[in-house]
Amino acid sequence: MRKSKIIESKEKTFFIKGRGIPKGCKYCLQGAKAVLFLNGICQKPDHCSWYCPISTERRNKDITFINEVRITSKEDLLEEIYKIDAKGMSITGGEPLLESNLDKTLNYIKFTKSKIGEKFHIHLYTNGINFNDNIVENLIAAGLDELRFHPPKDGWSKIEIALDRGITVGAEVPVIPREDDRKNLEDFVFYLDSIGANFINLNEFEYCFPNSQSLKSRGFNLKEGSIASVVNSHETALNLLNKLISKVTLKIHYCSITAKDYYQLKNRYVRRAKNIKLPIEAINNEGLLLFAQIEGAKEKLTEFYNCLLSEFKIRENLIKYSGENIKIPLYISIDNKIISFIDKFQLKCYVIEMTPFRNPIYQQITEKTPIKLFKKEFGI
Repeated sequence: MRKSKIIESKEKTFFIKGRGIPKGCKYCLQGAKAVLFLNGICQKPDHCSWYCPISTERRNKDITFINEVRITSKEDLLEEIYKIDAKGMSITGGEPLLESNLDKTLNYIKFTKSKIGEKFHIHLYTNGINFNDNIVENLIAAGLDELRFHPPKDGWSKIEIALDRGITVGAEVPVIPREDDRKNLEDFVFYLDSIGANFINLNEFEYCFPNSQSLKSRGFNLKEGSIASVVNSHETALNLLNKLISKVTLKIHYCSITAKDYYQLKNRYVRRAKNIKLPIEAINNEGLLLFAQIEGAKEKLTEFYNCLLSEFKIRENLIKYSGENIKIPLYISIDNKIISFIDKFQLKCYVIEMTPFRNPIYQQITEKTPIKLFKKEFGI
């Protein structure tokens, strides 16, 4: 028998050759999954609440987000889905199947499927604590495509309720680099394989501000050079993959912090930026919007604005003058004649990198570089 092989994807995830990864993961890595955070309300179960990475802004609060954007209506949800050209949506929390959340979860699934179509892929995360036959029937009737369980050990059997219902069933859990947790995870993989589950996703254990004190008190440390990776989680995941590769037949997919915090977000930003980009803006490799911003005294800005129109014959749609600054495309701003006129009018010009949002609440300037320094750095 040919030995199975572990493949590393370009997005820094790992899977077994020939088995692939769950459909929901494919869309996530493309940035094509909208993430619906239903709310931060859950049962606070002992098996996962101690390392919960949800921010204090969201934890225990009945507020809803789609990707990074807070929403208050189903129409807001659709707007964000269209802005990233999403091929699917994941539903998380909190606990989407909590009794107080269930109707809201079902309504979002039904609404989204009815507006976008049956091919729009929806998966949902649950701890499975209150999972039952009635819930799975309602989820399937609403149009859910994929269930991902993260149950306590005494709740593993709840997963079997969802099997053979025409829905993809698997699990998603972090790789906690502690021997008893590693052994429990290994047993869980064998259990999932024995019942015929479709997959298990392993996530690199995340160290972040909301859980940092809890993790530190338990002896977990942040990996040097990383912003969120717990020491030895990555190595434990790869060791487990290598150990189980020939012993089970289900899909095993390991997702690193780099995949989640860089590639997924970057690709989603790229998709979003393409749909909201203004004529003055370009898109960089990280999906950030690039443009030049000219600043200075208002009377000088007005003179320079008129100069751009009259002397340089730049079209009005390539100039955005707010009264406080002038924004123009980067390719225009790097012209030496333009720079000379900027100096002549005693103005300052910067290259701006900004997150792809129009609402100022979510806009963030990630870089602001003087134009001459920018040209020097890139050899322009």
